[in-house]
Amino acid sequence: MSKKVLFILMPKQFQDHEFNIPYQALLQKGFSVDVAGLQPGEASGGLGMTFTPNKQLSDLQDKDFDTYDALVIPGGPGSTRYLWKNKAVQHVAQYFNQHKKIVATICNACAVPAEAGLLKNKKATIYPADESKALFAQHSVTFVDN
Repeated sequence: MSKKVLFILMPKQFQDHEFNIPYQALLQKGFSVDVAGLQPGEASGGLGMTFTPNKQLSDLQDKDFDTYDALVIPGGPGSTRYLWKNKAVQHVAQYFNQHKKIVATICNACAVPAEAGLLKNKKATIYPADESKALFAQHSVTFVDN
């Protein structure tokens, strides 16, 4: 049986490599991958990549998340606009975590599990901007620079 992974992709300014490299690697390993957009239509990366998600996050319900084994959220310059303080994305991360499923975030998307309370009193890394470090501090996450 194939493992199933859900990506959440920002509509604009996602980091092309943070999305495409894990996406392609999972496909090559035989995983079934769905990509849920935050807005309808084509998403555009900060480096020029475009991708049209096959699902919309707003159309998915908790029962739909039960069909997935892991969640991946790539970051990018648009993270502060589209991911930070996004209660719907936080809910998905909390749901996966509560059901003992993998929650993987990359770079600035690490704000999602921090704001969702998944990293409280833990060490984590995020893009090392002052705003990111302040967000971690606000949510009792210890920033580490690796």
